[in-house]
Amino acid sequence: MTSITPTSADELSVELDDPAPAASEGWMTRVWQTLERLADHANPILVKETRQALKSRQFVVTFLVVLIACWIASFLVSAIVGPDVQYVAGGSEMLMVYAVILAFPLMMIVPYTAFRSLASEQEENTYDLLSITTLNTGRIITGKLTSAIVQMIVFLSAVSPCIAFTFLLRGVDALTVAVLLGYLVLTSLGLSMVALLMGTLVKVKYTQVLVSVLLVLGLFGCFASSIGVMGEFISDSYAYLRSTEFWIANLAFLTFYVTTFVLLHAAASAQIAFSSENRSTPLRRIMLVQQACLIGWIAALLVEFGLEGVNEAMLVGTCFSGAYWYFMGTLLTSEWPHLSRRVLRSLPQSQLGRVFLTWLNPGPGTGYMFCIANLTMLATIGLLIVAISPQVGRWGPNSDQLCFFYAIGWSYVVLYLGVGKLLIGICRRFAFVSLTAGFLLHIILLLFGCGGPQILALTFSSLRSGGQYTLLHITNPLWTLIELLDSGPAAIDAWTVLFVVGSSAVVVLLFNMRSVAVEIQHHRRALPARVAEDEAVLHPEPEEGPANPWEAEAESQ
Repeated sequence: MTSITPTSADELSVELDDPAPAASEGWMTRVWQTLERLADHANPILVKETRQALKSRQFVVTFLVVLIACWIASFLVSAIVGPDVQYVAGGSEMLMVYAVILAFPLMMIVPYTAFRSLASEQEENTYDLLSITTLNTGRIITGKLTSAIVQMIVFLSAVSPCIAFTFLLRGVDALTVAVLLGYLVLTSLGLSMVALLMGTLVKVKYTQVLVSVLLVLGLFGCFASSIGVMGEFISDSYAYLRSTEFWIANLAFLTFYVTTFVLLHAAASAQIAFSSENRSTPLRRIMLVQQACLIGWIAALLVEFGLEGVNEAMLVGTCFSGAYWYFMGTLLTSEWPHLSRRVLRSLPQSQLGRVFLTWLNPGPGTGYMFCIANLTMLATIGLLIVAISPQVGRWGPNSDQLCFFYAIGWSYVVLYLGVGKLLIGICRRFAFVSLTAGFLLHIILLLFGCGGPQILALTFSSLRSGGQYTLLHITNPLWTLIELLDSGPAAIDAWTVLFVVGSSAVVVLLFNMRSVAVEIQHHRRALPARVAEDEAVLHPEPEEGPANPWEAEAESQ
């Protein structure tokens, strides 16, 4: 007879208190626990915005409309093809339909939702609560952007089964679908970043309507233009994907896309930051990176294709650089000239740092010289390349046209930025001029220079030239430079234009040297003792640990 040993009370309590072994737990439980831990470490703005977006009526309606549109499109295409579905390669047409359906929420709904999520913080005065938390402005913008990415993933998950259905209809390969979806995701992400930047501009309610209308029109224009681009890519995907130039162009586009995306992110963070913070130096560093990428790609093209297209490459690079630094200069020269104590404590301290990093300091004077210095370097590189390899390019402008183009274009940028900076300084003696107002003043000055001579020619019959370029239009940089490239230096009397515009640019540059000298003389200030004590308490220095295993063993003993 078998005897059973009774279990004691202590042993029974131990068995009841022991947790279940990990092997018996389901894999779904472990997945949910992992997701909960990730949610605890996630950006709180992401959690807040995702909950609000997924529960909103707008998201639910849009999601249902996308699903219904995909369902109707699937049945319509299948009904139209009919019995010939086994013999006709209709995958490309079906992919185009699904791509248009997916592009609408990615290019219209998601960016506008990101804009409203940040604009509503300004309207309802809830941003003040965010600004006093431990979250910095960069994390706030990142949280808003990540919420838009979550919505993109939801829409992609809804349409991806339908896109997979196009493989059954033949005529579509996996690489075409991957590249197309990559374009849509990058476009939606970029538009969302632009929308967030525009959301930071909505400071008061009366600007909300204007900014919202401009954003909606811009998003609709991007959506409408993307339909033609997607149709051309899908129809000729075989030729595109097997072309080396296509992948090189995509790599160059991706380089400038990433740098521009980082620049927009930094600009949006600077817009919602406190006015006492240094909001200009990070932007200028990114501008330098973008210029380095431009120079690198021009050099790579010259190495790859030789000197046959050197004139065209230099002309495209110069036009892009001139427009880029003029646009950035209109913003940098509109900055507030007075630096806060916090900014003064972050200035370069060493002599070497002051020599090379002074132009990165905030201020309109340093911003003006920063743009002029970069543009001067690019113009000098262009002149050196033209001097080393004259008359090499078989197409495009010749060396004389390029030399005059570099010199006159540089003079126009220096002249208009300098005059605009002087006008902003004069206006600030009587009233407050914000960054937006300074930018608009630059644009009005450029429009007056381009349209003023034309108004004079229409007013006085003796000044009319019958549509021909004359020296009366010397203040019009666009017409002057285009006429130079189309008809040559003799058509605009290039030497006279260079003397007048160049000398005026030098005079304006000298007039601006006084304010530039004042900003250069700013020195770094020491951290106050009270602030240093608070920082030491909040961020104590780590204790020194053992330098080697033997010291660790000695401390343990």
